[in-house]
Amino acid sequence: MSGPVMSSDDFWQPSTEKQTLDVGNEGTLRWLHLGFGFGIASICVALMVVLAPFTPVTDVFVQVTDCSDYNAPLLSSGEELSTVNESGIQDGDCPHDIEIASWNLEVFGQSKANNPGELSEIAEKISNYDIVAVQEIKDKNPGTAPYILQDEVEKYGEYGMVLSNRTGSFCEENPYASEQYAFFYNNDTIKQLESEHHYPDIDCDFSREPFAARFQSSQYDYSFVLITLHVKPDDALNETKALVNVFEWAKFQYPDEEDFILLGDLNADCSYARSSELDELAIRNGSYQWIIPDGTNTNTAESSSCAYDRMIIGDGGSDEYLGSFSTDCEVEASDHCIISAKFSAHESSAVSN
Repeated sequence: MSGPVMSSDDFWQPSTEKQTLDVGNEGTLRWLHLGFGFGIASICVALMVVLAPFTPVTDVFVQVTDCSDYNAPLLSSGEELSTVNESGIQDGDCPHDIEIASWNLEVFGQSKANNPGELSEIAEKISNYDIVAVQEIKDKNPGTAPYILQDEVEKYGEYGMVLSNRTGSFCEENPYASEQYAFFYNNDTIKQLESEHHYPDIDCDFSREPFAARFQSSQYDYSFVLITLHVKPDDALNETKALVNVFEWAKFQYPDEEDFILLGDLNADCSYARSSELDELAIRNGSYQWIIPDGTNTNTAESSSCAYDRMIIGDGGSDEYLGSFSTDCEVEASDHCIISAKFSAHESSAVSN
């Protein structure tokens, strides 16, 4: 067999002579080729093992509404996003939820704040929820009752409180109408975002102006604005009519928010505001969602079937609302039941990066 020869331009090139091998030499060469191939393959495998930790991740991170899948958020590029229903929530229970509640404490002042039995019951009930809007705080002097309650609630964990100024002093001549609102929230599950705001009730549409604050799930990404108020019973229909303006004001105050929930003692049922009268109002039409139906008993009196306490989702609804509500009427410290509803702790829209 001839070897390579030198070309005229000083580069080596293969010989053009025909090369022949006997059978023995050909078998030896085949084994050499196989051994060389196995060696190269072994080297490649070793390099893959060594370099694997440094390989760029091509998976897509998806914020999913289906909370049951949240612990496994990485989807390979070939997988599809979870299918959600019309409300934005997948079928099945969602382990990552927050429970939002409202409770009229019925003249909560120094008397109840210094009554160990009543104070303990109120605090224990509040601790059952992630966030609670309370109404009818009446403690003009010295004004320490809500802070006493917060200290009692903190026996169950670390809780924040957003306390309103005294409402009702601008439009009401009766000083007894003046009240404060408060939001008590579990710091493990809820955090406050922007500052709280009082509704500028210039036209005196309300006996006690509404109070709003924005919150977010501490662990996940669902954010929302809560608006609470205590409607004057004798003017319930007119005050309920004005709630549309409150929602529009809240949207202006919190332009980055889409979820607005109004909750409190609205006295919006029975003789104060009949269903037929409420149905004529804009707040009962369009996309506003009344979570507590007419006729639901929110009063501790067994003979009552009036939904005085209400929860209303703002125009456009909320995809995070999980579709059910609860009432707790097993209370001694107030004549009002606690109303509550659960929401997904995750924003409904799936976003990929």
